[in-house]
Amino acid sequence: MEWYRLKLIGLKSSKIRALMNSCKRYRDIFTNLDELKNLLNLNVDDTKLIINSNSCEKYLEVINYLDKNQIGLIHMNDYRYPNNLKNITKPPLFLFYKGNIELLSKEKIISVVGTRKSTKYGELGCQNIVKDLVDAEVIVVSGLALGIDTLAHGEVLKRKGKTIAVLGCGINIDYPRTNSKLRKEIEKNGLVISEFPLGSEPTPEKFPIRNRIIAGISKGTVIIESSLKGGSLITANQALEEGRDVFAVPGDITNPFSQGCNELIKSSGAKLITSGEDILKEYNWMKKRESGEEINKLTGIKLKIYSVLKTKMNLEEIKKEIVCNTSELLSNLMELEIEGYVQSLPAGHYRRRL
Repeated sequence: MEWYRLKLIGLKSSKIRALMNSCKRYRDIFTNLDELKNLLNLNVDDTKLIINSNSCEKYLEVINYLDKNQIGLIHMNDYRYPNNLKNITKPPLFLFYKGNIELLSKEKIISVVGTRKSTKYGELGCQNIVKDLVDAEVIVVSGLALGIDTLAHGEVLKRKGKTIAVLGCGINIDYPRTNSKLRKEIEKNGLVISEFPLGSEPTPEKFPIRNRIIAGISKGTVIIESSLKGGSLITANQALEEGRDVFAVPGDITNPFSQGCNELIKSSGAKLITSGEDILKEYNWMKKRESGEEINKLTGIKLKIYSVLKTKMNLEEIKKEIVCNTSELLSNLMELEIEGYVQSLPAGHYRRRL
């Protein structure tokens, strides 16, 4: 953690990175400083900052604050630092965290991001995809923003899965405030991380910087509803630049918040998906829960609907088998679809998903 002294004293990130690559420990700098000056082309100002870092008073203040608030700090040479992130073009030197840091080392990590102005269609798609991912014990990453991000985190927690929130501000900043309760749940049952210094307020330029971490720690990135200039598209492009997979949910061609996804698919930048199972098949990840266990959770009219849907059927065909009015049938079909048991098809047809 002592490496953070160099950050606090104002040494450039490129110089810190070079020192970290040359020395195993912070203390080793002072043993080999004369040699490092020539090797790393350190100027007089750099050397003065390095020497001053050894007596940096602010460092003790930061450490005390972190201890008091149960916030952790790792650097890029820490064994807990994820290899996926270390291999991107500009990995963050330091990460503040609150929660289970071991989640970063897991193999099955997928990010799910999208517009802050989500539609019912996008929300339903997000719920279905997240359900499949959680069933396969995939860790879901998002940015704790309003809209799709909030829904993705919430769905994971509701289904007792694990999620990671990457912040576009300091880890001690409560943003957005409407997600305070959600964030506390993530800190307790998942992980919250940020590369920004303590006290850093959320500003527009920080979110694209944050997005490279979302893409960087993930095996692949899912885009659910995005405009042509949305932040989610920035995340997708960053993922592509780093050689990661990008998946997109197709949307209404008249909806501006689907244009980004549709363009990604059209340009072959993203693979078209309609469910989380498409992602699981891509990586040959298996679901933990068997479908029989899921079906056993159904009761009442929902179980009846599911039982008669042995083949593709429309509303009238279902009504012939079940005694109920149209509004009640539609309401239960929608709930079954949200829960992932049923899939709606064109021309008003439905079919089982499990």
